[in-house]
Amino acid sequence: MPQFLTRNEHNFGFGRQMSYAGRNALREMMPGQCCTVATHAVRWKQFCAWSKTQNICEAHQVNNQTLRHYAVYLRARLEGQGKLLTVATAQNLLSTCNVVLKALRGNEDIRIKPSEALQANREKVRTEPPELSREKLAQAQAELILKGQERIAAVLGLCRELGLRSREAVLLDCHKALEQNKACGKIDIERGTKGGRGKSTITSPSRAERLLPVSDYARIALVRAAKLQGKGDNLIPAGKKIEDFLALVRMHSGPALKKHGLNNRHDLRAAYACEQYQLLTGDLAPVLSGHIGIDEHRDLQARQDLVQLLGHNRISVVSSYIGSRKKQKG
Repeated sequence: MPQFLTRNEHNFGFGRQMSYAGRNALREMMPGQCCTVATHAVRWKQFCAWSKTQNICEAHQVNNQTLRHYAVYLRARLEGQGKLLTVATAQNLLSTCNVVLKALRGNEDIRIKPSEALQANREKVRTEPPELSREKLAQAQAELILKGQERIAAVLGLCRELGLRSREAVLLDCHKALEQNKACGKIDIERGTKGGRGKSTITSPSRAERLLPVSDYARIALVRAAKLQGKGDNLIPAGKKIEDFLALVRMHSGPALKKHGLNNRHDLRAAYACEQYQLLTGDLAPVLSGHIGIDEHRDLQARQDLVQLLGHNRISVVSSYIGSRKKQKG
């Protein structure tokens, strides 16, 4: 709740320091969405640090021109001036400004369109096919298990067979998922989703179910992970925080995957997406075949289905998993 009685106090009543006020406003606007609040708070802190260099210490002082100037600063970093940024990171930093200012002000009068302001496209079209071999993944998992990293090996299996992000795999209640699969043949991904996407709640009615079909391979991965969970409802080891465990996943999984001919965890999702595309269309994914062998309507429909399966909002993102939508000339 705001510390002050009126919106005319420091930072619209959420606190004296702009970064602290932003976090407070996010907590009020997004109750229960701790991970999302934390992510935005880190990005907002970067904006606040830049704002101080512009003699801006109060959220009241931030206007549309301020955001445009911030975009110019980020665009310069994209072009190599100062610490280098990726397009995705720069757009996320601007998007966070929109979210936090909405939380602070209670309206969307001050906002910016990241892609237009940065004049840069964040989408990447996959041109190198992902490794589909389950044998190579099994070898990487076996190596992790020998090193006592059974839970990390299980996370990789869930990423590959269900197309999950690492956080989603870590937080998945595999016992519940197996029950859902037995009841209806699909599982609902609710926890750890990007941007708080998941099942609808009273505080977040915009959420939507993300139902995934369960193949035989996926069921095996779920059973293995469920055994490791024991009586728990996720794969986080007892006494560890999720961020600490995710750091271990990043540290140990990368070398094991690369050693056995797999690039990274994102490639596991890409392999899943390519297999789903073939199931949906009967044709190889463009990144595997080198072309689109079906009509444009069927390709578009498959991509729309993949958006839901992968937990994204934009259909253009799918190209980074399965390849371009453009047909080859000639």
